Amino acid sequence: MRHGIVLGSNELSKLVFAAMEAVTRTALGDEVSVFLTMDAVQGFTKEPKVSDEQESSKAAKQDNRTYMDLFQMAKKNGKAKLYACSYASKLFNFTRDSYTEVVDDIVGITSFVLEVNGQVSSIW
Repeated sequence: MRHGIVLGSNELSKLVFAAMEAVTRTALGDEVSVFLTMDAVQGFTKEPKVSDEQESSKAAKQDNRTYMDLFQMAKKNGKAKLYACSYASKLFNFTRDSYTEVVDDIVGITSFVLEVNGQVSSIW
């Protein structure tokens, strides 16, 4: 089964939750496509900007695994792809070189929807 995750926040607890969902779904054999949009793209640059003002985000900082570690784990399962939103990338003046290696490509929402063509969860 293919599952899509739209991630629109750079709040640490939401980044961690999206990564945990990706790891869980890939471990169960699903293919996962993650669409990073709006503020979320800021968390995947070579110099990430992450919001951690919420109590849940402060608690997430205590974990030994980062959201990047978890997304890498999902990718190692061989069934996860992460895409930065082309619109959000333009808003923040990010190019492909701005992103870490965990981001597979910069695409538009239409490309993401056509690839997933199935169930999508949103995390804002």
